[in-house]
Amino acid sequence: MTLSSSVIAYHGCDITTRDDLVSGRVKHLRHSTNKYDWLGAGAYFFEGDEERARNFAKASHENPGKFYTAKPIATPAVVGAILRVHNWLDMTTQAGIREFALAYPAMLKGLKTVPENRAASKDDKDIIYRALDSAVINFIHSTRKDDSSLPDFEGVRGAFYQGDEVAPMSGFHANTHVQIALREDKCVLGWFLPAGDKLLAEAELAEARARLDAAILASKKPRVKPG
Repeated sequence: MTLSSSVIAYHGCDITTRDDLVSGRVKHLRHSTNKYDWLGAGAYFFEGDEERARNFAKASHENPGKFYTAKPIATPAVVGAILRVHNWLDMTTQAGIREFALAYPAMLKGLKTVPENRAASKDDKDIIYRALDSAVINFIHSTRKDDSSLPDFEGVRGAFYQGDEVAPMSGFHANTHVQIALREDKCVLGWFLPAGDKLLAEAELAEARARLDAAILASKKPRVKPG
């Protein structure tokens, strides 16, 4: 799938990461490689939804004992990105679903133990531990690397029901979102601050870094991972 226009996406993160990206001190996001990431390995964004990204950052900050992010978030913030992806594995389309359906049985042939999607905790109604989905998507990427006739997917896109129904038997859920796992850093055309936000002053940034360092030190204690 080729997009003729850019995609606006948002990433929930610590405010130091936001400022580092927008100022150019850091060029790219760290790629997540957790085995339970539902779109496989990549840098994760919420498509067109700043509020959902901000809520994620706040949830990570308020629940440091859960493994929402690789590093803790001491000061929740959001960074925006302009993406240009030419070749998607788009799980909102029939083509993407068909690719996944064909890859699943092929992946099983080489496995002794099959990864499972399952609840991350007793109160997890959304089944956020997606080890099977992640394994299939990563398998798709690996097979394309072995076949020179197939171009690599630069990003994966998926829509997810999440949260409580907004009305009885409704198809709309409170935290439903479209998420992106970006695989190619070159697809980021630029970073920006959401409307109303501003870069921290030098002293403010130093304080934010100190808060993050303290949170990282605290996180050295055992954390509860999904599953």
